[in-house]
Amino acid sequence: MTNTKSIFKNILRQWGHDVLLQRRLSDDGVYSDKFEKVTTRHVTAASRYLASTKEEQIEGLLIGSDRIYYFESSVNPKAGDRLYEESLSNLEDYSLFLIEECYPVRGRSGKVDFWTVGASKEKPAS
Repeated sequence: MTNTKSIFKNILRQWGHDVLLQRRLSDDGVYSDKFEKVTTRHVTAASRYLASTKEEQIEGLLIGSDRIYYFESSVNPKAGDRLYEESLSNLEDYSLFLIEECYPVRGRSGKVDFWTVGASKEKPAS
């Protein structure tokens, strides 16, 4: 039997990249002073799997998130958390993404194997 959690960790180890995660502490815009370095993989939001981030239009479905991120189960992201992605050319430049939706992908016995997260760009790269 396949172990989805270990397969996912292997994918991140081979093809993932690191981002900084800043946790939202309250609904009034207070964020933690600590940043967590986490490994993720992302794709442009052309996915059909984040159902609640889609809006049905006359023309078809519209996805409201800019990117879809995948995180290990231990990360436990929440809506409102921030993701900082560094530029490859300059470490001072970064893109800020705000997490909008988080969905656990469950495996055997209902345990979370990994997270699928919809995030939108909050601040353009400097």
